[in-house]
Amino acid sequence: MSTKPIDPQRRSWLHASLAGVVGGLLLWRARHAVAAEKASLLAKPVPQLPTDPNDPAWASADVLEVPLAPQAVVKPRTYEAGVKTLTVRAVYAGDRMAILIAWRDAERDAMEGGVHAFRDAVAVEFPSDPGKGIPFFGMGEAERPVTIYQWKADWEPGAQRDVDEKYPHMAVDWYPYSGRQANEIAEAADYGKQGGDKAFIPSWWVGNPLADPALQARTAVEKLTANGFGTIAPLPPDKQDGQAKAVWKDGVWRTVIVIPRAQEKFSFEPGKTLPVAFAAWNGAKHERGGEKAVSTWYFLSLEQPVGVFTYVAPLVAVAGAAAVQLAGLHGLRARRTPGGRRRSFGAALQGWIGDLRAKLARRGKS
Repeated sequence: MSTKPIDPQRRSWLHASLAGVVGGLLLWRARHAVAAEKASLLAKPVPQLPTDPNDPAWASADVLEVPLAPQAVVKPRTYEAGVKTLTVRAVYAGDRMAILIAWRDAERDAMEGGVHAFRDAVAVEFPSDPGKGIPFFGMGEAERPVTIYQWKADWEPGAQRDVDEKYPHMAVDWYPYSGRQANEIAEAADYGKQGGDKAFIPSWWVGNPLADPALQARTAVEKLTANGFGTIAPLPPDKQDGQAKAVWKDGVWRTVIVIPRAQEKFSFEPGKTLPVAFAAWNGAKHERGGEKAVSTWYFLSLEQPVGVFTYVAPLVAVAGAAAVQLAGLHGLRARRTPGGRRRSFGAALQGWIGDLRAKLARRGKS
């Protein structure tokens, strides 16, 4: 074996190469660590709110990756999250804000197939009154409630949610007080129409939005409030102000939830930062209620709109500085006249302006 020492120049080159590799690895780890620890989402202003999940405008929105964990604090709990990660984007226009939430789900579940079927769902949560401080992300606290917008797959327009879709081979003779004739299958909405009586759907009669076909036909998202575990309650139909649209394709849900920026106790204003949290339910895993995947608090900020002056002002400043510098240089060169007399800075500036005008006039004639 040769014991010839390594040439110093070669040793330096090897050390530099090793340092470059190590530095690259450290930089890669640092970048990924920063990305993994990102905890804020910037909602940018847009000319028109994209309400479709496939709108190209979403490509330029800020992105936040939100890991989820199983809700195992209180019963009913789960120990394995059916949804592991959410990808969240947000933009705003006028008095509304849109939040796009995407996640992987191998099956589309919209409560089709009977009582053993459950829905896919996703929710965004924020403090009902941020002035009282940040509450516990798990459904809020007694003195610090939270507001929740929950999208439900079976509320999507055109979703087949009624009894005859769940039991396609059912037989029927007559549905009393539905307005339907004998041997016709009545839909839930029939009981609220002429000839029907919704008292025969007790949950709808007492105001439960889960049994309100009119509300479900109008929106796919439900607005709720909670001030601790077991206290969640829906808002009345006239205060259900959210909208949603979702698309499931190739094992991925993409859901847009649109909410008003003005809430009861506060408003999402540009320049403000507010906490937001998320939850998701996988119907194929029989997740419902407290059996869900949840996140901790993240932070949402609305970007200040940028006016035209923001772009023009730097150009004006640069042009002005350049003009002053050119005038100064011209004045220094022309400070002495051929006769040996000193010229003032003002006279030099006037002379420079006159020369510039003459050049522009000659260029215009040519």
